[in-house]
Amino acid sequence: MINKTKQELQARLKKIQDKLGTSKEIELKKLSEFGDEIFAAFERAMNTLDEKTNVLTELKKKKTKLKQWKISSLKSLFPINLRYLISMPFIYGMIIPGTFFHLCLEIYHRVAFRLYGIPLVKARDYFIFDRQRLPHLNWLEKINCGYCSYFNNLMRYATEISGRTERYWCPIKHAQRISKTHSQYNTFVDYLDAPNFRKKWEDLRNFSDIERQEQEEKRNKKHPS
Repeated sequence: MINKTKQELQARLKKIQDKLGTSKEIELKKLSEFGDEIFAAFERAMNTLDEKTNVLTELKKKKTKLKQWKISSLKSLFPINLRYLISMPFIYGMIIPGTFFHLCLEIYHRVAFRLYGIPLVKARDYFIFDRQRLPHLNWLEKINCGYCSYFNNLMRYATEISGRTERYWCPIKHAQRISKTHSQYNTFVDYLDAPNFRKKWEDLRNFSDIERQEQEEKRNKKHPS
């Protein structure tokens, strides 16, 4: 009887121990899962904080860039100082005599050159406008580039017309050395070459050399080597 009771007690004790062991494992597992949840929540909180920090940093950068853009935009829209403002009537006022000169030059060029048999000067070889297409120029700089190109090209165009005219009417070199000459000057008769002056002058009125040069340039454009 005692032995039976003892066995029953041992069996109950074992059951209790088993229950306690199982309960302990369950609690430890729950604690572990809870710890994992806490760690994951902490990670999420840190990531959110990093994102907010990154957003604030980016906003600060964009704010700085926006300020710089506003300043550069204002400078691009209004790139005028007092000196330029004062000089504008004198610079842009030249368009009136300049265009009048161009008109008179073109009338002479088209009429007289045909009468003299002088090859016409090709305007497309002189009036070149490309600098205003540059993207790093502001709107006023582009206008100024076009304006400067027109006048400088007009002067080069007029120089070639006057050079061919001089070759036809008075192809004599000066006694003094000239550093800047037009394209026809080197073909002129020497200053003291009186014996050959008339013959060379007559030859210079033949502009076949210019015509050959222009034909050769035209062929080279069509068939570049």
